[in-house]
Amino acid sequence: MSAEEKGRSYIDVVRDELRQYTHSLLRENEKLRAMSTALESDKRRLELEIIEARDVLEQREELRSAVASFNSARSELLNELASAKRERDGATQELDRLRAKFDDVAQENEKYVTQYHQIEHHSSNLSNLYVASYQLHSSVDRRTILETIQEIVVNLIGSEEVAILEADSETGDFRMVASFGVDAARLNRANSGHAQIVKRIAAGELFIDDVAGYEEDALTALVPLKIEERVIGAIVVFRLLEHKQGLQPVDHELFELLAVHASTALHCANLHEASALAVVS
Repeated sequence: MSAEEKGRSYIDVVRDELRQYTHSLLRENEKLRAMSTALESDKRRLELEIIEARDVLEQREELRSAVASFNSARSELLNELASAKRERDGATQELDRLRAKFDDVAQENEKYVTQYHQIEHHSSNLSNLYVASYQLHSSVDRRTILETIQEIVVNLIGSEEVAILEADSETGDFRMVASFGVDAARLNRANSGHAQIVKRIAAGELFIDDVAGYEEDALTALVPLKIEERVIGAIVVFRLLEHKQGLQPVDHELFELLAVHASTALHCANLHEASALAVVS
């Protein structure tokens, strides 16, 4: 092989090696370019992740701040709730105290109302007693006195069955001189059926039956009319009115008043009548 051929062969070999090296460099360059592209993508991805991480961190900080604010508000609310509970307990205690005070005042008021009614009732009773006494002594007319006695029994005692008996000055027997709701036949029947009536009149005893029934001829009271120790008559009260549930203490006082004042009034009326007859004759 000539020297020229050898030189050319060497150049071809170098060229081939250079070409292969170039191709190898190109391949490596492609690989590096691909790696660079991948790295660039990873970089962008990492940057996005960093941004997202920053956002997460910022959100976390905001959440921490919100949690702290919530805890602070919760603590304030708990304090306010505890204060409200204390106020509620205080208000409940005050309400209980006021209720107890109200109950005490209500009981006190009820007591005063009861006392007022008692005083009013007592005042009414005193007025009735005064009126009865005044009526008995407001006239010396015998008929007026007898009618007044009947009105007192009917209106104040509460009985529409009353008889007024008077002793006969000659025989001493007791005869009916006035009545309301009672006739002579019934009185005679009562006398014969209740012999104690005559005995009580003669004895001058004040008889009051607080539990007298409502049967016919049931004796409720017998009020003797006496001048000193002498019996001049009696007021006989039979059944009470149906709406009246028994006798009251004021009724006893009225009977005692009648026993004294009706006797005096009737005696004075009799004396006045006798005096008037003596003047006429």
